[in-house]
Amino acid sequence: MPILTNPFVKVVNQMNGIPTTVTGLEDMPELKARYKAREASLYISMQQVLSQVAALLAPDEEILSMMPMTNEENAGYATDGIMGMYAPQTQKAKEYIKSQSSLRGNRLMLFTNQRMIFFVVIEFIDDPTAYYSYAYDQIKAIAFKKHRMSIPGQKFYQRQWYIWYTLDFETPDRHIFNEVLTAANGELFRRNLLTIPGMGQIEIKDHMDRYYKRDNYLSSGMFWIKVTFGMMAFGLLLALLSFLFTGNF
Repeated sequence: MPILTNPFVKVVNQMNGIPTTVTGLEDMPELKARYKAREASLYISMQQVLSQVAALLAPDEEILSMMPMTNEENAGYATDGIMGMYAPQTQKAKEYIKSQSSLRGNRLMLFTNQRMIFFVVIEFIDDPTAYYSYAYDQIKAIAFKKHRMSIPGQKFYQRQWYIWYTLDFETPDRHIFNEVLTAANGELFRRNLLTIPGMGQIEIKDHMDRYYKRDNYLSSGMFWIKVTFGMMAFGLLLALLSFLFTGNF
């Protein structure tokens, strides 16, 4: 029930003109009240965020759409656990953490008529310069791929499809953006590719070739997941061998 505890996707979608309905709270009045309180507070925080973004835009630049990402629904390998630790500096950031019970999990990508702007919400509230800017004319190619996985339905002969997308690109200065998108994120990104003129010039590929080949591995979240599990497996193997030969872990 991630969406029942984090209103970020709903709030951004509604500000983006995409009505979003949350169900499952009808029989849980305490959770519903807590969700509503977080939602109301988040609307105030997001107004502040958009005011800070407005100060970054060029005179002829405008926001066309917004794509929310969270640890609950998107990738969390770079914003969860140790990587998700953050010490707020301003009172507004401290209030955001208190009301949202969130550190670096909520991220936002804005699509203007000239570029993509990406930031972690709590960091941007603390520091208006804590963002990344990706001009469309500086991006030669984007790896954008749809993935499907069949999962069992309620009955053994029924199947359901779980859909997600991967998004990956690199700028000439070797800054790498790599993210797992939900089905809704993917549909929004695909629509932007078709409707934003600047994005129409970008080559769309199934995989990304880095400027330096080693970056293909070092920038991959899945690579680090495999490394982590590999180290855990190696540690367990050493512990098992120690027990077999010495009787002690």
